[in-house]
Amino acid sequence: MTGNEKHICPLLKNPENYNPDTLDLVDNLHARGYWLSCLEQMVKKFVNKAQYLNPQDPRATEKAEICYQEFHNLVEQVAADPSYLKPLSVRTLLEFNEDNLRSNNFKDAWQQQKESETLNALSQLKSRIAHIDAIEDFEERWQEIVQGVLAGNVFDWGAQIVRDILENSKSFGFEEAVKTIQKRPWFVDKFEDFVKKLKITPYRTCVIFVDNSGVDFVLGILPLTRALLLQGSKVILTANSYPALNDVTFQELNLYCQKAAEYCSILKDSLKNKQLIAVENGQKGPCLNLADLSAELCKSMESADLVIIEGMGRAVHTNLYTKLTVDCLKLAVLKNEWLAQNMGAEQFSVICDFDSVS
Repeated sequence: MTGNEKHICPLLKNPENYNPDTLDLVDNLHARGYWLSCLEQMVKKFVNKAQYLNPQDPRATEKAEICYQEFHNLVEQVAADPSYLKPLSVRTLLEFNEDNLRSNNFKDAWQQQKESETLNALSQLKSRIAHIDAIEDFEERWQEIVQGVLAGNVFDWGAQIVRDILENSKSFGFEEAVKTIQKRPWFVDKFEDFVKKLKITPYRTCVIFVDNSGVDFVLGILPLTRALLLQGSKVILTANSYPALNDVTFQELNLYCQKAAEYCSILKDSLKNKQLIAVENGQKGPCLNLADLSAELCKSMESADLVIIEGMGRAVHTNLYTKLTVDCLKLAVLKNEWLAQNMGAEQFSVICDFDSVS
């Protein structure tokens, strides 16, 4: 990995005014009350799951309890004085939790879960690709690809509703996720704009900020990546430098791409000729601060003409209103009922937002 030096995204339209956070929890009392309670419950639930996720660590539950207590103390401090954590947002609260886990010697709390889910998803990759390739119509094929990314994004252990589904159903897989998300027209639906431009002018270089491991990355992002490669685009996949929930890390990104290449010659050849590359983004939490990226990613982004930001953390909690100097596609499923309702939507509503500069 690169050093700790961070850089601002070279593609931000208004870098001097950039604020990654969609919600300011200092001024919004209602939102602050909800998210402090919601995230504290998420951290508390990890205590009961810690030993299962980390069977090799006999002190996992004890360490998780310490992490919870420290997060609870933060919540109490912030409730009394919102200026205690600056800035105060969903992003900074989640980053505090991840820093907390690391400082208590959880190297990667969800590693075994991620490995298991990814290996299972890889066994389905060939059939997923074959299904997509069998669709002859360009627009229909791309709708299937984008819908696949959205269905994959359901598999997020950071969302309470998803945790409940996955813990109570052993048969919930990709097809079930497709049926769970909102049908078109989506809550934000700029798919037609995206696919029309894509059909006329293939992109030169695309940067994809990936989210969760397992089904999300393997059956959602990799088919999308492959489709862009087939159009002649160079694809830069970028993942977190440090573990956060069940998100893909940069080290895992390289490993998963190599494993996926065993199932797909397009991915294999593209990795070999550097048409497909993996870059760390410098992030340490499940959200995205485009003013705090790795130097390597910023350099790689200079030639990009399309940026794809995936997931609720990166495209809704942060960067929902962010404008870039190049085309940007934001894809997310609203898995939090409170958030969905406050946006005028319903749980599992879809955001497919495409911002074109031309």
